[in-house]
Amino acid sequence: MASHRRVLPPLTVLLLLGGVAATPSSAAAPAPMPTAAANTSSTCNYYAGDGPVEPGKTYPDRRVLEVQCLINTNTSYLPPLAMDGIYGPRTSYAVTVVQQHAGLPATGIVNRATWAALRAGVWW
Repeated sequence: MASHRRVLPPLTVLLLLGGVAATPSSAAAPAPMPTAAANTSSTCNYYAGDGPVEPGKTYPDRRVLEVQCLINTNTSYLPPLAMDGIYGPRTSYAVTVVQQHAGLPATGIVNRATWAALRAGVWW
């Protein structure tokens, strides 16, 4: 019974932290993708194009929602952006931070390169 007390607490802590106990057969398994990146195709379907998005402008399509959704699900940017479809100062700042981390010019304008980075994921 004493041996169970030594094994149980670390296993319990591991499970509470969301970890998975490694087994010899799971050692060769590939690392899973981050959950947010895996959910992108099902959650961010507002705009499929790559047209420019600039601060202070409004767009009849839902491209600003797409930018906000991709930043929330495909990047490390925190706190999450409001999904309001408004390209205001918070969204513009988030875009520049993501551009910096993606090695792109930090213009705040979502161009083709920024769309590609947002859809691929930018993690830091």
